[in-house]
Amino acid sequence: MKCVRNIAWPVARWSVVMARLSILALSLSTAEMSGAVAQTPLTPTFGGDFWDRPKLTGDWDGMRDQWAAQGFTIDFDTSYTLQGIPSGGISGPTNSLGNTLNGDLVFNLDTSKAGLWPGGDFKLRLEGRVGQSDLAKAGTVSPINAEALFPNAPGLLDQPVFGLTELTYTQFFSPNFGVSVGLLNTLEGDDNAIAGDARNNQSFFNLSFLMSGVEMAAAPSVSLGGGAVFIVSPDIIGSVSVLGSEETATTNPFTHWNGTTVTTQWTFKHQLGDEPGGQTVGFLDAIDKSVADIFLDPRIFIKNIIVNQAIPTTHANTWAFYYNGYQYIQGHQQKGWGPFLRAGVSDGNPNPVKWNIAAGIGGKGLIPGRDADGWGTGFYFIDMSKKGLLAALNIGNETGAEAFYNIAITPALHGTLDTQVVSSARPRQETAFVLGARLNLDF
Repeated sequence: MKCVRNIAWPVARWSVVMARLSILALSLSTAEMSGAVAQTPLTPTFGGDFWDRPKLTGDWDGMRDQWAAQGFTIDFDTSYTLQGIPSGGISGPTNSLGNTLNGDLVFNLDTSKAGLWPGGDFKLRLEGRVGQSDLAKAGTVSPINAEALFPNAPGLLDQPVFGLTELTYTQFFSPNFGVSVGLLNTLEGDDNAIAGDARNNQSFFNLSFLMSGVEMAAAPSVSLGGGAVFIVSPDIIGSVSVLGSEETATTNPFTHWNGTTVTTQWTFKHQLGDEPGGQTVGFLDAIDKSVADIFLDPRIFIKNIIVNQAIPTTHANTWAFYYNGYQYIQGHQQKGWGPFLRAGVSDGNPNPVKWNIAAGIGGKGLIPGRDADGWGTGFYFIDMSKKGLLAALNIGNETGAEAFYNIAITPALHGTLDTQVVSSARPRQETAFVLGARLNLDF
Protein backbone atom coordinates (compact mmCIF):
# COMPACT_ATOMS: atom_id res chain seq x y z
CA MET A 1 0.00 0.00 0.00
CA LYS A 2 1.42 3.39 -0.95
CA CYS A 3 2.20 5.78 1.90
CA VAL A 4 0.77 9.17 0.96
CA ARG A 5 2.66 11.41 3.38
CA ASN A 6 5.66 11.14 5.73
CA ILE A 7 4.67 10.72 9.38
CA ALA A 8 8.06 9.89 10.93
CA TRP A 9 8.48 12.51 13.63
CA PRO A 10 11.57 13.17 15.77
CA VAL A 11 11.41 11.53 19.19
CA ALA A 12 12.65 14.65 20.96
CA ARG A 13 9.90 16.79 19.46
CA TRP A 14 7.28 14.22 20.42
CA SER A 15 8.52 14.28 24.02
CA VAL A 16 8.15 18.06 24.22
CA VAL A 17 4.58 17.96 22.95
CA MET A 18 3.67 15.10 25.28
CA ALA A 19 4.97 17.11 28.23
CA ARG A 20 2.93 20.17 27.25
CA LEU A 21 -0.20 18.09 26.74
CA SER A 22 0.29 16.49 30.15
CA ILE A 23 -0.03 19.95 31.68
CA LEU A 24 -3.32 20.44 29.82
CA ALA A 25 -4.68 17.19 31.36
CA LEU A 26 -7.58 16.90 28.95
CA SER A 27 -9.05 13.94 27.02
CA LEU A 28 -10.26 12.58 23.71
CA SER A 29 -13.49 10.82 24.48
CA THR A 30 -15.34 8.70 27.01
CA ALA A 31 -15.17 5.57 24.88
CA GLU A 32 -11.41 5.90 24.31
CA MET A 33 -10.38 6.17 27.91
CA SER A 34 -12.98 4.27 29.90
CA GLY A 35 -11.44 1.09 28.52
CA ALA A 36 -8.18 1.86 30.33
CA VAL A 37 -9.56 1.78 33.88
CA ALA A 38 -7.13 0.39 36.42
CA GLN A 39 -9.48 -2.57 36.91
CA THR A 40 -8.19 -4.37 33.82
CA PRO A 41 -10.32 -7.03 32.13
CA LEU A 42 -9.56 -10.73 32.24
CA THR A 43 -6.88 -11.98 29.89
CA PRO A 44 -8.50 -12.84 26.55
CA THR A 45 -8.31 -16.40 25.23
CA PHE A 46 -7.43 -16.57 21.55
CA GLY A 47 -7.32 -20.33 21.08
CA GLY A 48 -9.98 -22.83 20.15
CA ASP A 49 -11.57 -24.38 17.09
CA PHE A 50 -11.59 -22.34 13.86
CA TRP A 51 -15.38 -21.93 14.05
CA ASP A 52 -15.34 -20.72 17.66
CA ARG A 53 -12.15 -18.75 18.32
CA PRO A 54 -12.29 -14.93 18.43
CA LYS A 55 -9.37 -14.43 16.01
CA LEU A 56 -8.85 -16.13 12.65
CA THR A 57 -5.18 -16.85 13.33
CA GLY A 58 -5.80 -18.27 16.79
CA ASP A 59 -3.45 -18.05 19.76
CA TRP A 60 -0.15 -18.45 17.84
CA ASP A 61 0.78 -21.66 19.68
CA GLY A 62 0.01 -20.04 23.04
CA MET A 63 2.21 -16.98 22.44
CA ARG A 64 -0.72 -14.60 22.03
CA ASP A 65 -2.31 -15.57 25.34
CA GLN A 66 1.06 -15.30 27.08
CA TRP A 67 1.61 -11.78 25.72
CA ALA A 68 -1.93 -10.77 26.74
CA ALA A 69 -1.29 -12.01 30.29
CA GLN A 70 1.74 -9.71 30.34
CA GLY A 71 -0.28 -6.74 29.10
CA PHE A 72 0.61 -6.70 25.39
CA THR A 73 -1.97 -7.28 22.64
CA ILE A 74 -1.96 -7.02 18.84
CA ASP A 75 -5.22 -6.66 16.90
CA PHE A 76 -5.56 -6.56 13.14
CA ASP A 77 -8.75 -6.57 11.11
CA THR A 78 -9.55 -5.85 7.51
CA SER A 79 -12.77 -5.15 5.59
CA TYR A 80 -13.57 -5.40 1.90
CA THR A 81 -16.64 -3.46 0.73
CA LEU A 82 -18.41 -3.79 -2.62
CA GLN A 83 -21.15 -1.34 -3.65
CA GLY A 84 -23.18 -0.55 -6.74
CA ILE A 85 -25.80 2.05 -7.74
CA PRO A 86 -28.26 0.40 -10.12
CA SER A 87 -30.29 3.61 -10.45
CA GLY A 88 -30.08 7.30 -9.60
CA GLY A 89 -27.10 9.19 -8.28
CA ILE A 90 -25.05 11.72 -10.24
CA SER A 91 -24.41 9.69 -13.38
CA GLY A 92 -27.62 7.67 -13.46
CA PRO A 93 -27.55 3.86 -13.88
CA THR A 94 -24.04 2.39 -14.06
CA ASN A 95 -22.58 -1.10 -14.19
CA SER A 96 -19.32 -0.14 -12.52
CA LEU A 97 -18.93 -1.13 -8.87
CA GLY A 98 -17.19 0.66 -6.03
CA ASN A 99 -14.83 -1.47 -3.97
CA THR A 100 -12.58 -0.57 -1.05
CA LEU A 101 -10.21 -2.46 1.24
CA ASN A 102 -9.42 -1.21 4.76
CA GLY A 103 -6.87 -2.39 7.30
CA ASP A 104 -6.63 -1.52 11.01
CA LEU A 105 -3.62 -2.57 13.14
CA VAL A 106 -3.57 -1.80 16.89
CA PHE A 107 -0.84 -2.36 19.49
CA ASN A 108 -1.77 -2.01 23.17
CA LEU A 109 0.34 -2.20 26.36
CA ASP A 110 -1.28 -2.37 29.81
CA THR A 111 1.38 -1.22 32.30
CA SER A 112 -0.34 -2.92 35.23
CA LYS A 113 -0.21 -6.39 33.65
CA ALA A 114 3.29 -5.71 32.36
CA GLY A 115 4.45 -5.18 35.95
CA LEU A 116 5.56 -1.59 35.33
CA TRP A 117 3.12 0.66 37.22
CA PRO A 118 -0.64 0.62 37.88
CA GLY A 119 -3.27 2.34 35.76
CA GLY A 120 -1.28 3.03 32.57
CA ASP A 121 -2.09 2.18 28.96
CA PHE A 122 -0.15 2.82 25.72
CA LYS A 123 -1.96 2.54 22.39
CA LEU A 124 -0.69 2.75 18.80
CA ARG A 125 -2.89 2.44 15.70
CA LEU A 126 -1.97 2.19 12.01
CA GLU A 127 -4.63 2.34 9.30
CA GLY A 128 -4.74 2.12 5.52
CA ARG A 129 -7.19 1.93 2.62
CA VAL A 130 -7.14 1.33 -1.12
CA GLY A 131 -9.77 1.11 -3.84
CA GLN A 132 -12.35 3.16 -5.71
CA SER A 133 -15.61 3.88 -3.89
CA ASP A 134 -19.05 4.89 -5.18
CA LEU A 135 -19.25 7.97 -2.92
CA ALA A 136 -18.98 10.49 -5.76
CA LYS A 137 -21.40 8.54 -7.97
CA ALA A 138 -24.05 8.58 -5.25
CA GLY A 139 -23.97 12.39 -5.11
CA THR A 140 -25.03 12.46 -1.47
CA VAL A 141 -23.93 14.67 1.42
CA SER A 142 -23.86 11.74 3.84
CA PRO A 143 -21.27 9.16 2.65
CA ILE A 144 -22.88 5.85 1.64
CA ASN A 145 -19.76 3.91 2.73
CA ALA A 146 -18.05 5.10 5.93
CA GLU A 147 -15.26 2.55 5.42
CA ALA A 148 -14.13 4.45 2.31
CA LEU A 149 -13.33 7.54 4.41
CA PHE A 150 -10.81 6.27 6.96
CA PRO A 151 -8.06 7.05 7.47
CA ASN A 152 -9.50 10.49 6.69
CA ALA A 153 -7.36 12.35 4.13
CA PRO A 154 -9.12 15.44 2.69
CA GLY A 155 -8.34 15.80 -1.01
CA LEU A 156 -7.23 12.16 -1.34
CA LEU A 157 -10.54 10.35 -1.69
CA ASP A 158 -10.24 7.06 -3.63
CA GLN A 159 -6.45 7.16 -3.46
CA PRO A 160 -4.22 4.72 -1.52
CA VAL A 161 -3.76 6.13 1.98
CA PHE A 162 -1.73 4.92 4.96
CA GLY A 163 -1.31 6.70 8.28
CA LEU A 164 -0.49 6.63 11.97
CA THR A 165 -3.94 7.41 13.38
CA GLU A 166 -3.44 6.98 17.12
CA LEU A 167 -0.52 7.19 19.59
CA THR A 168 -1.73 7.83 23.12
CA TYR A 169 -0.85 7.31 26.74
CA THR A 170 -3.63 7.05 29.31
CA GLN A 171 -3.07 7.13 33.07
CA PHE A 172 -5.74 6.45 35.67
CA PHE A 173 -4.93 7.91 39.09
CA SER A 174 -7.96 6.28 40.69
CA PRO A 175 -10.86 4.11 39.52
CA ASN A 176 -12.78 7.36 38.94
CA PHE A 177 -10.31 9.70 37.22
CA GLY A 178 -7.74 9.50 34.45
CA VAL A 179 -5.97 11.61 31.83
CA SER A 180 -4.94 10.86 28.26
CA VAL A 181 -2.48 12.65 25.93
CA GLY A 182 -1.06 12.13 22.45
CA LEU A 183 -2.27 11.68 18.90
CA LEU A 184 -5.96 11.09 19.55
CA ASN A 185 -8.53 9.19 17.50
CA THR A 186 -12.15 10.30 17.96
CA LEU A 187 -13.97 7.64 15.90
CA GLU A 188 -15.08 5.57 18.89
CA GLY A 189 -16.78 8.56 20.49
CA ASP A 190 -20.55 9.07 20.13
CA ASP A 191 -20.99 5.29 20.31
CA ASN A 192 -24.46 3.75 20.31
CA ALA A 193 -24.94 0.17 21.55
CA ILE A 194 -27.43 -0.65 18.77
CA ALA A 195 -26.35 1.52 15.81
CA GLY A 196 -22.59 1.45 16.48
CA ASP A 197 -20.00 4.19 15.86
CA ALA A 198 -17.79 5.41 13.02
CA ARG A 199 -15.30 2.57 13.58
CA ASN A 200 -17.94 -0.14 13.44
CA ASN A 201 -17.58 -2.44 10.42
CA GLN A 202 -20.42 -4.84 11.23
CA SER A 203 -23.30 -2.37 11.27
CA PHE A 204 -24.69 0.37 9.00
CA PHE A 205 -22.71 1.52 5.95
CA ASN A 206 -24.00 5.12 5.83
CA LEU A 207 -22.10 7.50 8.14
CA SER A 208 -25.29 9.27 9.29
CA PHE A 209 -26.23 6.19 11.35
CA LEU A 210 -22.75 5.96 12.94
CA MET A 211 -22.29 9.57 14.11
CA SER A 212 -24.11 12.89 13.98
CA GLY A 213 -23.55 14.98 10.86
CA VAL A 214 -23.03 18.19 12.84
CA GLU A 215 -19.83 16.86 14.45
CA MET A 216 -17.62 16.73 11.34
CA ALA A 217 -17.22 20.49 10.94
CA ALA A 218 -15.90 20.92 14.50
CA ALA A 219 -13.87 17.80 15.28
CA PRO A 220 -11.31 15.88 13.18
CA SER A 221 -10.98 12.11 13.32
CA VAL A 222 -7.29 12.35 14.28
CA SER A 223 -5.39 15.19 15.97
CA LEU A 224 -2.97 16.00 18.79
CA GLY A 225 -4.68 16.67 22.10
CA GLY A 226 -5.38 15.45 25.59
CA GLY A 227 -7.97 15.39 28.32
CA ALA A 228 -9.62 13.90 31.38
CA VAL A 229 -12.25 11.25 32.00
CA PHE A 230 -14.57 11.16 35.01
CA ILE A 231 -16.22 7.89 36.06
CA VAL A 232 -18.85 9.15 38.47
CA SER A 233 -20.34 5.65 38.68
CA PRO A 234 -20.51 2.60 36.41
CA ASP A 235 -23.58 4.23 34.82
CA ILE A 236 -22.33 7.83 34.54
CA ILE A 237 -19.13 8.55 32.60
CA GLY A 238 -17.98 11.94 31.29
CA SER A 239 -14.99 13.49 29.56
CA VAL A 240 -13.53 16.86 28.63
CA SER A 241 -11.03 17.21 25.81
CA VAL A 242 -8.94 19.72 23.87
CA LEU A 243 -7.46 18.90 20.45
CA GLY A 244 -6.48 20.53 17.19
CA SER A 245 -9.33 21.20 14.76
CA GLU A 246 -7.42 20.21 11.62
CA GLU A 247 -7.44 16.63 10.34
CA THR A 248 -3.99 14.98 10.72
CA ALA A 249 -4.63 11.29 10.00
CA THR A 250 -2.09 11.25 7.15
CA THR A 251 -0.04 14.38 7.85
CA ASN A 252 2.53 15.60 10.37
CA PRO A 253 0.37 16.85 13.29
CA PHE A 254 3.14 19.12 14.55
CA THR A 255 2.79 21.31 11.48
CA HIS A 256 -1.01 21.05 11.12
CA TRP A 257 -2.68 22.66 14.13
CA ASN A 258 -5.34 24.81 12.51
CA GLY A 259 -7.81 25.94 15.17
CA THR A 260 -8.63 24.38 18.55
CA THR A 261 -11.60 22.18 19.44
CA VAL A 262 -12.93 21.88 22.99
CA THR A 263 -15.45 19.13 23.65
CA THR A 264 -17.28 17.38 26.45
CA GLN A 265 -19.31 14.18 26.36
CA TRP A 266 -21.40 12.43 29.02
CA THR A 267 -23.00 8.98 28.91
CA PHE A 268 -25.81 7.84 31.22
CA LYS A 269 -26.84 4.18 31.34
CA HIS A 270 -30.15 3.03 32.79
CA GLN A 271 -32.67 0.21 32.98
CA LEU A 272 -36.24 0.26 31.67
CA GLY A 273 -37.78 -2.63 33.52
CA ASP A 274 -35.08 -5.28 33.15
CA GLU A 275 -33.82 -4.03 29.77
CA PRO A 276 -30.68 -1.85 29.38
CA GLY A 277 -30.60 1.57 27.72
CA GLY A 278 -28.40 4.62 27.50
CA GLN A 279 -28.21 8.30 26.60
CA THR A 280 -25.15 10.24 25.38
CA VAL A 281 -24.90 14.01 25.06
CA GLY A 282 -21.95 15.99 23.74
CA PHE A 283 -20.90 19.52 22.89
CA LEU A 284 -18.17 20.68 20.49
CA ASP A 285 -16.73 24.18 20.12
CA ALA A 286 -14.15 24.78 17.39
CA ILE A 287 -12.23 28.04 17.70
CA ASP A 288 -10.58 29.63 14.64
CA LYS A 289 -11.48 26.69 12.41
CA SER A 290 -10.60 26.85 8.70
CA VAL A 291 -13.78 27.05 6.63
CA ALA A 292 -11.86 25.59 3.69
CA ASP A 293 -11.08 22.51 5.82
CA ILE A 294 -14.78 22.08 6.60
CA PHE A 295 -15.78 22.10 2.94
CA LEU A 296 -12.97 19.71 1.89
CA ASP A 297 -13.64 17.08 4.57
CA PRO A 298 -15.12 13.98 2.83
CA ARG A 299 -17.12 13.05 5.96
CA ILE A 300 -19.56 15.76 4.82
CA PHE A 301 -19.36 15.26 1.09
CA ILE A 302 -19.83 18.93 0.18
CA LYS A 303 -17.64 18.60 -2.93
CA ASN A 304 -20.46 16.54 -4.43
CA ILE A 305 -22.64 19.65 -4.40
CA ILE A 306 -20.19 22.53 -4.96
CA VAL A 307 -18.46 21.20 -8.06
CA ASN A 308 -16.33 23.89 -9.77
CA GLN A 309 -17.22 26.43 -7.08
CA ALA A 310 -14.72 28.51 -5.09
CA ILE A 311 -14.36 27.23 -1.51
CA PRO A 312 -14.15 29.90 1.23
CA THR A 313 -10.69 30.16 2.84
CA THR A 314 -11.62 32.20 5.92
CA HIS A 315 -11.45 31.13 9.57
CA ALA A 316 -14.38 31.12 11.97
CA ASN A 317 -15.75 29.59 15.14
CA THR A 318 -18.33 26.81 14.97
CA TRP A 319 -20.22 24.82 17.59
CA ALA A 320 -22.33 21.66 17.62
CA PHE A 321 -24.48 19.74 20.10
CA TYR A 322 -25.15 16.03 19.55
CA TYR A 323 -27.20 13.30 21.22
CA ASN A 324 -27.68 9.58 20.85
CA GLY A 325 -29.86 7.14 22.76
CA TYR A 326 -30.93 3.51 22.68
CA GLN A 327 -33.27 1.24 24.59
CA TYR A 328 -33.49 -2.53 24.39
CA ILE A 329 -37.08 -3.74 24.26
CA GLN A 330 -36.02 -7.34 24.61
CA GLY A 331 -32.67 -8.78 25.66
CA HIS A 332 -29.33 -6.97 25.58
CA GLN A 333 -26.32 -6.19 23.37
CA GLN A 334 -25.33 -9.85 22.95
CA LYS A 335 -28.86 -10.95 21.98
CA GLY A 336 -31.77 -8.56 21.80
CA TRP A 337 -33.33 -5.68 19.90
CA GLY A 338 -34.60 -2.15 20.35
CA PRO A 339 -34.79 1.39 18.91
CA PHE A 340 -32.02 3.96 18.60
CA LEU A 341 -31.92 7.69 17.93
CA ARG A 342 -29.25 10.19 16.86
CA ALA A 343 -29.67 13.96 16.60
CA GLY A 344 -27.54 17.07 16.36
CA VAL A 345 -27.77 20.83 15.93
CA SER A 346 -25.12 23.43 15.01
CA ASP A 347 -24.67 27.13 14.30
CA GLY A 348 -25.39 26.42 10.62
CA ASN A 349 -22.67 28.83 9.50
CA PRO A 350 -19.91 27.87 8.80
CA ASN A 351 -21.14 24.37 9.69
CA PRO A 352 -22.93 23.22 6.50
CA VAL A 353 -25.27 20.93 8.49
CA LYS A 354 -27.82 22.93 10.50
CA TRP A 355 -29.38 19.90 12.17
CA ASN A 356 -29.78 16.17 11.60
CA ILE A 357 -31.65 13.17 12.91
CA ALA A 358 -31.28 9.41 12.41
CA ALA A 359 -33.52 6.77 13.96
CA GLY A 360 -34.31 3.09 13.59
CA ILE A 361 -34.30 -0.33 15.21
CA GLY A 362 -31.70 -3.06 15.35
CA GLY A 363 -30.09 -5.78 17.38
CA LYS A 364 -28.79 -9.36 17.32
CA GLY A 365 -30.50 -12.74 16.99
CA LEU A 366 -33.33 -11.92 14.59
CA ILE A 367 -33.40 -15.45 13.15
CA PRO A 368 -33.73 -18.44 15.54
CA GLY A 369 -30.42 -20.24 15.85
CA ARG A 370 -28.47 -17.21 14.54
CA ASP A 371 -27.89 -15.40 17.84
CA ALA A 372 -24.64 -13.69 16.73
CA ASP A 373 -26.09 -12.21 13.51
CA GLY A 374 -26.72 -8.46 13.61
CA TRP A 375 -29.37 -6.45 11.82
CA GLY A 376 -30.70 -2.92 11.60
CA THR A 377 -32.92 -0.56 9.64
CA GLY A 378 -33.53 3.16 9.87
CA PHE A 379 -33.85 6.56 8.20
CA TYR A 380 -31.95 9.84 8.42
CA PHE A 381 -32.64 13.48 7.61
CA ILE A 382 -30.09 16.28 7.15
CA ASP A 383 -31.15 19.93 7.18
CA MET A 384 -28.46 21.78 5.25
CA SER A 385 -27.45 25.37 5.97
CA LYS A 386 -29.40 28.03 4.10
CA LYS A 387 -26.56 30.56 4.24
CA GLY A 388 -23.53 31.47 2.13
CA LEU A 389 -22.48 29.32 -0.82
CA LEU A 390 -24.96 26.52 -0.11
CA ALA A 391 -27.88 28.95 -0.22
CA ALA A 392 -26.62 30.43 -3.49
CA LEU A 393 -26.51 26.94 -5.01
CA ASN A 394 -30.09 26.22 -3.87
CA ILE A 395 -29.01 23.21 -1.81
CA GLY A 396 -31.95 21.46 -0.17
CA ASN A 397 -32.28 18.80 2.50
CA GLU A 398 -31.26 15.14 2.33
CA THR A 399 -33.27 12.08 3.32
CA GLY A 400 -32.06 8.48 3.33
CA ALA A 401 -32.97 5.00 4.53
CA GLU A 402 -30.89 1.87 5.04
CA ALA A 403 -31.27 -1.78 6.03
CA PHE A 404 -28.49 -4.30 6.69
CA TYR A 405 -28.03 -7.89 7.85
CA ASN A 406 -24.68 -9.01 9.31
CA ILE A 407 -23.93 -12.75 9.08
CA ALA A 408 -21.58 -14.13 11.75
CA ILE A 409 -19.85 -16.90 9.79
CA THR A 410 -17.46 -17.31 12.73
CA PRO A 411 -16.74 -14.92 15.63
CA ALA A 412 -13.82 -13.58 13.55
CA LEU A 413 -15.41 -13.67 10.09
CA HIS A 414 -18.51 -11.62 9.22
CA GLY A 415 -20.37 -10.81 6.02
CA THR A 416 -22.87 -7.94 5.68
CA LEU A 417 -25.58 -7.36 3.06
CA ASP A 418 -26.87 -3.80 2.73
CA THR A 419 -29.32 -1.63 0.80
CA GLN A 420 -29.83 2.15 0.83
CA VAL A 421 -32.17 4.69 -0.75
CA VAL A 422 -31.06 8.35 -0.63
CA SER A 423 -32.75 11.51 -1.88
CA SER A 424 -29.78 13.87 -2.17
CA ALA A 425 -29.55 17.51 -1.07
CA ARG A 426 -28.36 18.29 -4.61
CA PRO A 427 -31.13 19.95 -6.64
CA ARG A 428 -32.56 18.07 -9.61
CA GLN A 429 -30.83 14.76 -8.81
CA GLU A 430 -32.49 11.38 -9.05
CA THR A 431 -32.90 9.34 -5.87
CA ALA A 432 -29.95 6.94 -5.51
CA PHE A 433 -30.64 3.25 -4.94
CA VAL A 434 -27.53 1.55 -3.49
CA LEU A 435 -26.71 -2.13 -2.96
CA GLY A 436 -23.67 -3.27 -1.00
CA ALA A 437 -21.84 -6.18 0.62
CA ARG A 438 -18.94 -6.23 3.08
CA LEU A 439 -16.60 -8.95 4.35
CA ASN A 440 -14.83 -8.38 7.66
CA LEU A 441 -11.92 -10.51 8.90
CA ASP A 442 -10.43 -10.21 12.39
CA PHE A 443 -6.97 -11.75 12.49
